[in-house]
Amino acid sequence: MNKRPVIGLTTDFDQERQGHLIFNSYVESIRKAGGVPLLLMPTVRTPENWSGDRDEFLKLFPVEEEIFELLDGVLFTGGADVDPQFYGEQPTKDCGGYFPFRDALEINLAKKCIEKDLPVLGICRGIQSLACAMGAKLTQDIYQEDTHFQHGQKVVNWYPAHKVKTKEGSLLFRMIGEEAWVNSFHHQSVLKNQPPYPFDITAWSEDGLIEGIEKPEQFFFVGVQWHPERMITDPKMRGLFETFVKACAERHQGA
Repeated sequence: MNKRPVIGLTTDFDQERQGHLIFNSYVESIRKAGGVPLLLMPTVRTPENWSGDRDEFLKLFPVEEEIFELLDGVLFTGGADVDPQFYGEQPTKDCGGYFPFRDALEINLAKKCIEKDLPVLGICRGIQSLACAMGAKLTQDIYQEDTHFQHGQKVVNWYPAHKVKTKEGSLLFRMIGEEAWVNSFHHQSVLKNQPPYPFDITAWSEDGLIEGIEKPEQFFFVGVQWHPERMITDPKMRGLFETFVKACAERHQGA
């Protein structure tokens, strides 16, 4: 009997309560797709003798190598903004809150996953963390640009807000079709019109925001800007998780 794949899920941190957090919808989406969720928590420790350099900060918080002995894939979950200084910019007045310890975990983790060809799925903040780890920039606030749709929707979270279109031949095209209705809860996104990108752009909203990225040379590497875990009753969104977990199982069996 084949063992179910173990999927790491990145977590957030409640600074007031000093506790690690994750929405149960991520955990249940992985379980229902046949995976075993394993929570990955950032190291939260004020560094001593630190100069403020972000590259140095990343080196202070490496991902423990032992973790990769357990994992068959990683789900990069949603959350707050990424510190713009990790992609070479100063935070503007429109940037939201961020938690640098989580940034360090996810940027270092993404680089390791690419190095080890470990399957990854990034959701909302997750697509942004993956992009930053590869050297791309983010728009600190999409509403300062030519954005027409409501990307921070004000209705129940499972309800679709707008359509996305996918690139023919891409993984997203095969998983959700040429277009799909998605929900939307973000004010940042991968910066558009800044080629060359270190990945393929494989989904867009109709007002031009980047909604999906992939690295075809990796075993499975997909980032989406919406929240499929909140739309899990939609067969397309459920299928996205099922395809991801299946890829993790195949990667485990072939390792």
